[in-house]
Amino acid sequence: MLITAIEKRRKMLSALFLDGEFAVNIDTETLLQFRYKIGMDITDEQLHELILASDARRANEKALYLLEHRSHSKKELIDTLYGWNAGVNPNKNLNNVIYRLKKQLVLAGLPEEEYVVLESGMCRWSSSFPVETDAVRFTECISMAKESAGAGRIGFLRTAERLYTGELLPEFSTELWVIERNLQLKGMYQQAVVELGEYLRQAGKYQEELRLYRKAGKLYPFDKWQIQEIDCLMLLKEYKEAYDVYRNTAKLYCEELGVPPGPEMVSRLRRIESQIKNPVGNFEDLKENFREQKNTGAYYCLYPSFLDSCQLLARVAERSGRSIFLMLLNLTERMGKEITDSEKLETQMEILKEVIRSSFRRGDLFTTYSKSQYMIILVGTEKENCNKAFTRCLDRWKQTEGAKGELSYSVESLVKMLNPELSQEGETPDWK
Repeated sequence: MLITAIEKRRKMLSALFLDGEFAVNIDTETLLQFRYKIGMDITDEQLHELILASDARRANEKALYLLEHRSHSKKELIDTLYGWNAGVNPNKNLNNVIYRLKKQLVLAGLPEEEYVVLESGMCRWSSSFPVETDAVRFTECISMAKESAGAGRIGFLRTAERLYTGELLPEFSTELWVIERNLQLKGMYQQAVVELGEYLRQAGKYQEELRLYRKAGKLYPFDKWQIQEIDCLMLLKEYKEAYDVYRNTAKLYCEELGVPPGPEMVSRLRRIESQIKNPVGNFEDLKENFREQKNTGAYYCLYPSFLDSCQLLARVAERSGRSIFLMLLNLTERMGKEITDSEKLETQMEILKEVIRSSFRRGDLFTTYSKSQYMIILVGTEKENCNKAFTRCLDRWKQTEGAKGELSYSVESLVKMLNPELSQEGETPDWK
């Protein structure tokens, strides 16, 4: 059999393709150790040896964590390590894992000891020196905090928060027992952060509170910890830094989730804007602030800025009589079906973003409206020309390498949308 492709997967795995077809997921380090490369031949015996070595390494890592955590029955270990694939002799497989684990610990520099003891059908960790696991210590601190009050409780929560550095065993995060444990640990961590944050806010320790929320936001960027981070920066009068947090968060939500920031974030933006005061400057300073990195094509901005621009342009249009239209551009599968593959949708939306930027004029403005939609302001154009603009965009989309999916649009006058009394009764947006 010929190794035709090796593709990296999540959780330290690599997909092995033989003769053009997917064969098996292999532990990446094991694959590197065996030095298999694309274009090499591999026999059935060699493949079997590779799979066994991969399974053994991953089982060793899981076994080490499990035995440090608490004692386990042999049956529990077999079910956890192998699931439904324990083989014809699961006891032998487990014994081999324990033997290799002991050997690897000694090779890593630890003294020669038993380490894994089997008594009355129970496996437990045993060593002459203390062993500490951050996950176990974290759980202990949370438990001690529940049994304490005042400064003692806060002390245990502080220790627990410092111990928490993210998900347990990320390379095994798709396994059910790891998922369940991660959910438990995450819940404990979030509760600790909330209580610590309230304590630090009341004590006026804003810098420590800021560190707390920054860490939480990095670990879980979509759990809205940035709101508390902005509030801390506002209390510290770091308004421009707070604005940077808002912009980065809004960009993250638009690019990764395809949604604009929620009303809580937008309300923070308004508070920030009311506090920002620029130093005395001149037009040269302004030129530097206004300068764009790219001067061609339509201008992309975040959703809140887009809404503000809509309000301003509508006022200008009312006074000048200039026509402004709002276009909603939709990306779908064939026949208008929703794209359900999130990775595919994200990739295609990024391609479409550049297509819009190059297809529309410099005076046009656009933003991400949803996971599969962009919104565009067309300034100084007539309604019949909106279709021409869309056709130009559609033609470029069809010619773009990697572009897949169908485009459609709806268009409506911006002035009439923001001023319904100007709309004729029964008038609806045009859909194409």
